[in-house]
Amino acid sequence: MIKRFQRVSLVKQIIYLNVLMLSFLLVSFLISNYIAQRIVEDKVTESVNKLMLQLEATMNNFYKDMDGISYSLLYSPTLQQYLSTNDALTHILMDDDIVSQFSSTLSLKEDIKGILLYNNTGKLIANLGEKANITPKNQASVIEYTTSILSNSSYYTISVPVYNLQNNIKLKDYRGMCVFLMDGARFNELLQTSKQSPHSKFLLLDEKDVIIAGTAPQNYGEVFLSENYSNRHKYLVQEAVLKNTGWKIISVLPKAEVLQDVSTIKNLNIATYIVIFSMLLLFLVVFYNQVFKPVKALLDFVKSYTKKGKDRRFSVTFNNEIGVLGSRLNQMLDDIDHLSRDIQVVQQKAFDIELMKKKMEISAYRNQINPHFLYNTLECIRAIALFHKAEDIAEITSSLSKMFRYSVKGAGFVSIGEELLYLREYSRIIDYRFRGKIQIQVEAEERLQSLYTLKLLLQPIVENAVFHGLETKVSSGWVTVQVNLLTDQFVCFTVKDDGVGMSGQRLEEVRAQLNRFEGPVVMNDGGVGIGLANIYRRIKLFYGENAQMTIESKVDEGTTVILMVPIMEEPGETEGELCFKS
Repeated sequence: MIKRFQRVSLVKQIIYLNVLMLSFLLVSFLISNYIAQRIVEDKVTESVNKLMLQLEATMNNFYKDMDGISYSLLYSPTLQQYLSTNDALTHILMDDDIVSQFSSTLSLKEDIKGILLYNNTGKLIANLGEKANITPKNQASVIEYTTSILSNSSYYTISVPVYNLQNNIKLKDYRGMCVFLMDGARFNELLQTSKQSPHSKFLLLDEKDVIIAGTAPQNYGEVFLSENYSNRHKYLVQEAVLKNTGWKIISVLPKAEVLQDVSTIKNLNIATYIVIFSMLLLFLVVFYNQVFKPVKALLDFVKSYTKKGKDRRFSVTFNNEIGVLGSRLNQMLDDIDHLSRDIQVVQQKAFDIELMKKKMEISAYRNQINPHFLYNTLECIRAIALFHKAEDIAEITSSLSKMFRYSVKGAGFVSIGEELLYLREYSRIIDYRFRGKIQIQVEAEERLQSLYTLKLLLQPIVENAVFHGLETKVSSGWVTVQVNLLTDQFVCFTVKDDGVGMSGQRLEEVRAQLNRFEGPVVMNDGGVGIGLANIYRRIKLFYGENAQMTIESKVDEGTTVILMVPIMEEPGETEGELCFKS
């Protein structure tokens, strides 16, 4: 691990160390903040537990009081006598006494809003106070607590069975049932005093999780959905169950309010982290200006040295060790330049010798036949033909003489007009040779005649069309040469014949040979080979990627060769010199 770290650049090493330090500080901050939150949460949870125990004890005492009040009322002689008979007249005579006892009971606790008395058949026989449209059970065997909502106020009922005390208790002679209508809102004040924060909730729920009372009156009668507060990162939820009723006391505390006291520690940690981060940032700035920047400048100089020129030198602007290193580098580059110049002198001499050798070879190729001797011989033949009135021989000899004079002309570039004139002389020879079977047509715009192109560019392609496409054809044929201005920058030469053509496989082989043609010019019969490969090589050597050659062919339909080369308004260097430079 240490060796791998040592292989990393200096800049990355410093960055890694700073990131590691900041990460450690961040982890420490998170851990301390988490511990502080846990401490506060535990304290708040403990405090709420104590409050809920107090509430539970208070409510249990309340229910015990209600048990005493109910037994005092329900087992009084008056009420027992009232329930022991079903005679309507007796009930009427005892109504005042029943109402009096109900009134006394209502005055004992403000929570009691109504009292309803039912006989053993479930019929309501007496009541006082509010009814709240409740429908109790026909018969209650034990004390039951149920809830009901009326006019946005919470009510709950306490249903108490009434038995005949004169009989054996085990026989449980059921006489009726008394229902106390209780105001649940009386618990609101008790729960409100237990509120821990502005948005915290203390709620009293029945056995069906319906809200009876609490610190949120707008929620009375709604079902408490515990899943809305199941996110432990947002809420602290505690619950206590009341044994007498099965009801629940729920405490909901938003953590954001509970943890407000932790903000001081959190802000202190943040401030410390910012100070340390600022110090590290200042260290990085100083280190960057004194070390990183000089090293980077030196590296950039080394990387761009070969691209921007070898005469450049590193600008020494630092007085530290980097400056000394830059001075030593400049001295080393000076020594390398001296050695390079010496090597270039030696290479230039070797190149001059090789160039002279190539020129001598070209001169040897061109001088294989004495031009003056051939000129004189051809003129002699032409004169003899005219003497014997053999005009055909004289015409062929004249065309051959002009072609030879054109081919040994020293210039590597000629005008398009000269190139087409040379092609017409060749066409005349072909016409005489094949007795009119093969026709060669030349079409060119007059304005293109003065532009320049490589010499012997079209005749080899036409010759290829004649001997490979038309000579083996039984019927007559034709070759059309067109010269067009493709765009303002390119001239297009098109050579098209109606010969035997090529198969698809053969066409692909020819294209592949052209694409990978990189060898020297082919020699044939003591002269320069001027086939398609030679033309392709010449245009690529001179024009580069700007020149294109495309070949299209179909069996029994013919072949089309298209050359596209840049426009030349003035003649360039000689072709031989250019080839050697490439």
